[in-house]
Amino acid sequence: MAQEAGVCYNGIQLFEVADREEGKPEMNKKDNERWWQLHLRVCLGETLDAAEQGLYAEGLASMDAAERSQLHTSDLAELQRLQSEVAKLEATRARLEAKSDWLNRQIWTLEGAYMVLTGFQLSSQDYATVPA
Repeated sequence: MAQEAGVCYNGIQLFEVADREEGKPEMNKKDNERWWQLHLRVCLGETLDAAEQGLYAEGLASMDAAERSQLHTSDLAELQRLQSEVAKLEATRARLEAKSDWLNRQIWTLEGAYMVLTGFQLSSQDYATVPA
């Protein structure tokens, strides 16, 4: 049942009308603390009565709406741009890794050929790992 001071379930006030944004109420600190206690009980597997379940669902919907309102289209576009940039960088890394592997195989082959021809090891350090 709705009252002038806010939205109520069985006489328990959940939100203040003054905190409404875009027709959706937002929880004040006291209401958030009340919702959090219900949330902890839900997490512990307790069953809420009908009034508590209504309060819990309304609070959850309010928080979801508040989070959605904070996401701006420009933020999403920036995230998509960053995802695209990360994908390009991952492709570049994979290409460079493949080239490095190819160069290591070439070094290993040339060092082996030098050793066969001269009987000497080209270097005391292994710059290239044995190719797989």
